[in-house]
Amino acid sequence: MSEKKHVFRCILFLLSAVLLSLSFKARADDFSSVIHIATPEWAGQTHADGTGFFFEILKKIYEPEGVKVSWEFANWNRSLNLVKNAHADAMPSVWREDADAAGLRVPALPLYIEYTVAVFKRERFPDWKGQNSLRGRSVVWFRGYDYHLRNPLKGIVMHRMEIPHDGNPWRLLAADRVDAFIDSRIDVDRYVDTHMVDTLVYRVAPLWGQKAYLAFSDKPSSLELMDLFDRGMARLLASGELEKLHEKWQVAGFYASAWEQPGEIVLERP
Repeated sequence: MSEKKHVFRCILFLLSAVLLSLSFKARADDFSSVIHIATPEWAGQTHADGTGFFFEILKKIYEPEGVKVSWEFANWNRSLNLVKNAHADAMPSVWREDADAAGLRVPALPLYIEYTVAVFKRERFPDWKGQNSLRGRSVVWFRGYDYHLRNPLKGIVMHRMEIPHDGNPWRLLAADRVDAFIDSRIDVDRYVDTHMVDTLVYRVAPLWGQKAYLAFSDKPSSLELMDLFDRGMARLLASGELEKLHEKWQVAGFYASAWEQPGEIVLERP
């Protein structure tokens, strides 16, 4: 009888070992040593040679963990769909509301704080009073950004125009075809610097700041990739390396406490 018990225990032990091995293998199969990014090609942020503000942050987070960063370029909507359909692992600079609407996951910490600004000729708004000044005015932005649906602008009726991402809203402003255009500060600042925009003629006015995330596909491997992201981002914040990357790529508006502010809307530094 004792011999049968011994045999039975051995069988149970072997079965448990096999199941445990299969569990580890399943986890290993779910987790990849590559994180594949789908993104628009943004000047200063995501370059074809793998440089840029976003790419450098991701490499500093993932490469020390043995995870290689790969990428492909597509417009905003296609990038979102690639991640949604699990043809890519993640997409940078996505607001939580957009991630939720697309069924994507976001980590606890944002990738960066995206400040949204309005750009206009000073003579058009001599008495600028913030976003309410846009009421009833003609405003342009890039297709897919849907600023009129965002809480800070929701309910403000504007005559809006959307242009493709290869369009040039500055030309529309210069020709007085629109009163203002709305875009992220990171892109506007870069254009102002590289095109020597006359700031006596044009004004860049802040509207709001919002946490922008690395949004992940809704699949099991994303859980570990998100965990690696949060741990790596916390490390970059604590070491001061994230602030240095902001300085290197001339991304204005950094202050570490913004990553800890509650909610999604972030105020400028007090």
